[in-house]
This record gives sequence, structure tokens and C-alpha cells, in this order.
Amino acid sequence: MTCPFCEVAAPRRQLHRHLVDAHGDRLGTQVDEDEGQMFYVITCPGCGGEIRHQVKPRWRDPGFLQEFGQEIRLVAFDLLLFHVEDAHGGDGQ
Repeated sequence: MTCPFCEVAAPRRQLHRHLVDAHGDRLGTQVDEDEGQMFYVITCPGCGGEIRHQVKPRWRDPGFLQEFGQEIRLVAFDLLLFHVEDAHGGDGQ
């Protein structure tokens, strides 16, 4: 697979780690204060599709995002890779 954000080509497992380490800044968050919810959001650079998923209710805990940020990025980039495989034929382009 090829990284959807750069030219790195690697097997899926290595590409997953690359995404977390090199492109973690591509993951954003949105907060709905009225509902008391936080979502992580990542946009596919290939089609502009948005992957959005609710973060556990503990996101208001000051240490939660720091403690679990790595795991949140791992899940988000895993979902992005599933999207790339499904919608773009798995090559990242």
C-alpha cells in the first residue's frame, strides 16, 4: 500500500504505524458542547470523505486525551486504511 498522504509504500501493518508516527497531525477533533461529545475526524485526501467517530465520554478528563491519544490515532488511521482499501482499491491513491 501507498500512504495516502505521502509517497511511502509499505505493507499495511507498517503503513499503519507510519500514519500514526508521521501524520498524526492529520487527525482533528470536533466538540459538540451542547451534547457533551467529542469526535475525532480525519479526511481522506483521495476523495475528501470524512471519517468521524465519537470519543469516549471521558474526554473531559484532563489526562484522558494525553493517556489515550495514541490509541485514538491508531483506531482512526486503521479506519482510514479500511476506507482506502475499500473505496480506492487499497493503493492509497
